[in-house]
Amino acid sequence: MQPLNVWIYAQGDLFDMAAAYAFHLAEAQAFLDGNKRTGIAAALTFLRLNGETVPWHTDELYAAMIAMAERRMGKPELATLLRRLAGHA
Repeated sequence: MQPLNVWIYAQGDLFDMAAAYAFHLAEAQAFLDGNKRTGIAAALTFLRLNGETVPWHTDELYAAMIAMAERRMGKPELATLLRRLAGHA
């Protein structure tokens, strides 16, 4: 529900919604392993289904998900990174 919340109440764009998917799925710790991978995979899949292409194998995405897990990066910064990687900077 967080991405929908971002869309409706915060007037976020697709990249803000994708960042919400990545952040909240990774933060939920639903799996023993692979929570960050699941989060970023969901975000990139969401963007692709909505017509945006972001390169999935970048050191920047890896570093961003580690930074989010360590609470050094938040959803707005991840959304900005996704926008830039998609060529919307």
